Amino acid sequence: MELKEYRFDEVTINFDKKRVPLSGAQREKRKGKYRYYGAQGVIDHIDDFIFDGTYLLIAEDGENLKSKKQNIAQVVEGQFWVNNHAHIVQGNELCDTRYLSYLLNSIDLSGYVTGSAQPKLSQANLNAVTLFLPPIFIQKKIVDYLYLFDKKIAVNQQINDNLAA
Repeated sequence: MELKEYRFDEVTINFDKKRVPLSGAQREKRKGKYRYYGAQGVIDHIDDFIFDGTYLLIAEDGENLKSKKQNIAQVVEGQFWVNNHAHIVQGNELCDTRYLSYLLNSIDLSGYVTGSAQPKLSQANLNAVTLFLPPIFIQKKIVDYLYLFDKKIAVNQQINDNLAA
């Protein structure tokens, strides 16, 4: 299988300019059903959304960029809001969004992360990440198989949780 080399910004569409951060006080006044995402996932629920569809959220800052105790990239679907601590992208015609999530969570990005007290993955550094990608139809096949494993892991976790209870 032939892999082609790309820069991150050559295979993605970036939506960072659409992010709108809300303070805790602002969110308190806007409680609702829509997920409000930060760098590592949902941090609140509010009364409106900015995004509707399937997107990839990538942590922009935080300790987890160095420790990687959690995945730094996550696929999010549906209607939601994102603050300014997560990059938001979609793959273009060269890169499947879900494939990109698996890839980013499996590669070492430490050379692109700056800051010691507060690690940061800037948009410029993210765009400079080098990716080696197979053709899009192969990416989609790989994602189909990995999704089955993810589904099985989730079922096993639920079984374990039930047994523990």
